[in-house]
Amino acid sequence: MSTERLVGCRIVVRYLRDPAASGPPQSDLVGELTAADRHSITVATRRGPVTVDRSAVLVLKPVAASRRDVLELERISRRGWRAADQAELHGWLLFADRGWTGRANSVLPLRSPARPLPEMLDAARRYYAARGLPLQIQLPLPARDALDGELAARHWRVERRSVVLTRSLLAGPIAPLPTGHRFQAGDRPDPDWLAGYHYRGGRLPEHAVQLLARHDRVSFASIRTAGQLVAIGRGAVDDGWLGITAVEVAEPHRRRGLAAGLMHRLYDWGIGQGARHCYLQVDRSNTAALALYQRLGFTEHHHYHYRIEPDHAEAAATAASDRLAQAQPTLQTRTAPPIR
Repeated sequence: MSTERLVGCRIVVRYLRDPAASGPPQSDLVGELTAADRHSITVATRRGPVTVDRSAVLVLKPVAASRRDVLELERISRRGWRAADQAELHGWLLFADRGWTGRANSVLPLRSPARPLPEMLDAARRYYAARGLPLQIQLPLPARDALDGELAARHWRVERRSVVLTRSLLAGPIAPLPTGHRFQAGDRPDPDWLAGYHYRGGRLPEHAVQLLARHDRVSFASIRTAGQLVAIGRGAVDDGWLGITAVEVAEPHRRRGLAAGLMHRLYDWGIGQGARHCYLQVDRSNTAALALYQRLGFTEHHHYHYRIEPDHAEAAATAASDRLAQAQPTLQTRTAPPIR
C-alpha cells in the first residue's frame, strides 16, 4: 500500500537521523501519519508533530490495533446500528431488536465484569429469554480471546465470522462515479432503496426499516441508471467514524465501478459530517467484497464472530454445573482481565 493511503492511520517509522545530531544514527516514531508527499512525511506523536525527509525513511508500516482500539471501534459500530432495546450488565452491553441482524440482538462484552461468568450468563440469558431471543455474544478478536475460550469450553458454537476493515478518509479520494449514472441520497430510505436491500436474501420487516433509520446522522445513498436503481449503500457517522453498511449492486451492473463510486460519494458526505476514518464489516467468506475493499485502500483492523448458546437442554446442564461450581468456595471462575 502506498504511504499516501496511510494518511490518518497510526504508524511506526524508523528513519535515519541527521548526521550532525548527537545520539544513535537511527530513531523511531509512533503516531498518526498526518501528511505525506514525495518529499516528506509528518507524524503526530505524543510530543508533537515530527517531519521526516522521505529519503531518510527506512521502515514505515501501520501499527496493529490495540485491544482498547478494537473494543472502542466495536462500541462505535453499535452506535451506527442502533437497536431499539439496549441495556448494560456490569460492563456488557446488551442489544435486542426482534431478532433482525446479529449486531442488534447480541451481547457486546465491552468490559470485563467483576461478576463471575456464570452469573453474567444467567442474567443475559434472562434478558434475551424475556424477549423471545436466544443468547448470543459477539467476540471481537483478539480483544476477547479469553472469553471466547470460556464459551468454547461450554460448547457454544461459532457463527458468522467477519472482518472489520478500516480506511482513513484523509488518504485522498477513490474512483469517482462513472458517467451516465445519477447519484442521490437522503436521511430516510425510500421504497426503491428498501427494495434493493436484500439482507441475507430476505425482505425487510418494518422494525428493520426503523433500525436502519434510527440515527441522527445517516445517509441512504443510491445510484440510478436510465431511471432504474442499480446500487445502494448506507452511511452513519459517530465519534469521527463513518460506518458504511448495506452496500449492494444489482447483478447485471456489477464490476463497472459503481460500488467504488458509491463509496466515494459516501466518503464526501462523511467528511462533511466530521468523520476522519471509515469502517465496514464483511463476512470472511465474501472474497469478492474483501478484494474490492482492499483495492479501495481498506486494511484489516480486527475480526469477530458470534458464539451462540447451545440448545436448551445443554444450556440447562451447563447452568446447573455453573451453580454447583459457585457453591464450592475452592472453585473460581476466571474472567478476562480489564481493559488497560
